[in-house]
Amino acid sequence: MPRDPISRLESARDDLDAGRPDRAYAALSGGFPSSLTGEKRFLRAEALRAQGFFRRAQADYRAALKALGPEDLDLTSLAFLGLARCARSLGATREARQAMSRARASVRKGDADLLETLALEDALIDRAEGRYARSLLRLAPLLRSSRRRRDWSAVGFILWAMGGARRFAGDLRGSHRDFQESLRAFRRAQDLEGQTYALFGLGGVARVRGFFVEARAAYAAAGRLLGSGPDLFGRAYAHCGLANVLRQLGLWNEAERRYHRSYALYARLDDRVDLAYVDWGLGQVHLRRGELAAAERRLRAALAAFAAGGEARGEVLCLQSLAQVVHALGRAAEGEKLFGAAVRRARGAGLHAHLEIFT
Repeated sequence: MPRDPISRLESARDDLDAGRPDRAYAALSGGFPSSLTGEKRFLRAEALRAQGFFRRAQADYRAALKALGPEDLDLTSLAFLGLARCARSLGATREARQAMSRARASVRKGDADLLETLALEDALIDRAEGRYARSLLRLAPLLRSSRRRRDWSAVGFILWAMGGARRFAGDLRGSHRDFQESLRAFRRAQDLEGQTYALFGLGGVARVRGFFVEARAAYAAAGRLLGSGPDLFGRAYAHCGLANVLRQLGLWNEAERRYHRSYALYARLDDRVDLAYVDWGLGQVHLRRGELAAAERRLRAALAAFAAGGEARGEVLCLQSLAQVVHALGRAAEGEKLFGAAVRRARGAGLHAHLEIFT
């Protein structure tokens, strides 16, 4: 590994571009002159975010912004964008909006590419807030622009984003189509990371439509692409998604093992909302086995985490599952209240999670 600071920065950039964020992070160890501290901390943040360490990445983005000067407008914009992406991933959409305002204020005049990137992030924040129609409206011109440029990775990413918005808006068939087209675009671009996330989307929508063979194959393929690589978030997601399918197939012991593998990875990332989804899945396993006390404990833990993170879909799923558990335990009145709360929460957030039977 090169030891002079300039070469280490270049090495880190190359590793990030090549999908090796762990190596990029390693290249940035050791001292750097103060004039390079801002870029070093920015690249460290990018490396951490690429692995799923969103909270740690936020600290480095903030440190980068403190070190960057007025002449570093490009990096300043990108650091605020990185902060927004981390905040969105953590469910803090208000914080994401604030970071986006700062990012937009620091864009160099005439930087059309960065402005388009910011427009894409705005659409993703809309989606995270449950504003699915608005998100799709914003994504449509970006998709047309990417297709005109024949930028197949961008096409794949935008279709992936559209697929997620359509899924949660209830357009499952349209979502399925988007994810299939996204996967084709990423394959055309030979973008392995993109293919992984398109497969996640495809597995998710296939599962909720009851297409378990397709869903299982998609999650397994994503897991193979990730292997034991540095994308801890992706690996955790692959295990959890596959566990969900195995649970639906009645393979509860296999599902439980996958959930625990997912839990261990999410715990390393301190990803509390996704840990809650694993808790919910384990609660479902306990419920199907008739282990009602264990199911209630898992589901209440998940519900508390979802509520703290403002994760409406998770709250709906937990409230509905808890209603079933407490009813089975003989607490019908409590079950009715929980079920009613689930429906109100779903409708208030514009979701249809209370109708999903194959989730």
